[in-house]
Amino acid sequence: MVFAPDLHVFPGGAVDEGDAAPDAVARSVVDPAAAARALGGDLTPHQAIGAHVAAIRELWEEAGVALVRPRGLAAQAPAMRDARSALQAGTATIGEVAGKLDLELRTDLLVPLSRWVTPPFVGRRFDARFFVAELPPATEPSFAPDEVVAYRWASPRAALDAMAAGEIDLWVPTSATLQQLEHARSIGEIRGQLAPGPSGPIRFDEIEPALVRAVLPGAGGIGGQHVNAYVVGRHELVVVDPGDPSEAAADALLTLAASRGGRIAAVAITHADPDHAAGAEALALRLAVPLYGGTRSGHDLPAHVRELADGDPVPVGDVALVALATPGPRPDHTAFVAAELGAVLVGDLVGPGPSRSIPGPADGRAWLASLERVEALAARRLLPGHGEPPADPTTALDTQRRRLPPPQSGNAADRLRR
Repeated sequence: MVFAPDLHVFPGGAVDEGDAAPDAVARSVVDPAAAARALGGDLTPHQAIGAHVAAIRELWEEAGVALVRPRGLAAQAPAMRDARSALQAGTATIGEVAGKLDLELRTDLLVPLSRWVTPPFVGRRFDARFFVAELPPATEPSFAPDEVVAYRWASPRAALDAMAAGEIDLWVPTSATLQQLEHARSIGEIRGQLAPGPSGPIRFDEIEPALVRAVLPGAGGIGGQHVNAYVVGRHELVVVDPGDPSEAAADALLTLAASRGGRIAAVAITHADPDHAAGAEALALRLAVPLYGGTRSGHDLPAHVRELADGDPVPVGDVALVALATPGPRPDHTAFVAAELGAVLVGDLVGPGPSRSIPGPADGRAWLASLERVEALAARRLLPGHGEPPADPTTALDTQRRRLPPPQSGNAADRLRR
């Protein structure tokens, strides 16, 4: 393949001019205004309906899955095959095909998820919208050999494990999407808990001269999901948890560093969830700087993560950061202690957690033990991954304990859901 050869990716492709043409829009269940709202409002209605219809068309072309419904008599299988061939060859638009076969385009079955833009150092650039849909009953996918070299069906966890084992290659948009969907139990849950919203502006809050909180509005590529990234240092800076993969977020962090007369010397993550790690690889590659995380934090990420054991320092930066293993939310969860600043960057150990997420099982006993480790540091500041930093660390720790059901005997009871 010309672009991203040998990577396992989801079906997709470019929006064609015909995808937003009047004949296609007339056949769409979702109207342009509703399509724009569903995508968070950052596209015009014309652009938004084009993205929805393009998803229908590309899925049909590449995988033979037609999210359509007959308005009258159902089209026969040969006619559907001919229609797919015409779309693949570019001899007919999706609107023309739908009109000829009297089909509705089931754009209502698409659940918008995330937005990913290839970073500026990639030669070919794409601005991609990701959607989720259920496989229609009695549908057997078939793949176009000139567009798909090989394929496999896998659960999200199996695919992530295969990547970690070196069996397949993924890139961040794919691995992050797999993580986001890993614990979903229904398409309704995805629609209710992962839908994008309005993003809002990027904000900076200088906590003190060597510590700045950046509130980024598109964590995990999902519009409207905010994450706190922290810029630690005076001149040799470490960015912790740049979970927004957008170019705007990266540019804002670089502008901040330049305004302080410094440079970003490393990137670090408290854990591998997309809302904390989705922008980390692109920022590290763009700057040719190392990416650090806790033990096993690299398992679910395509990037090379330099894993730090409990007590290891981040070896760069002019304000010391030390890794503190804090499992509970995830086994790889790691806080970073900035003793000089009297602060602990606690990720999702404390605070409200992500606003658009389907969380996996947490380890209640480990979480409580991690809270005790943080409490023993008597830090002046706890800096969470989401929401405002608490005014009083002790109260914040007690509040977090109350959020967790008390652990009981038996492993099953220790597997809590946040």
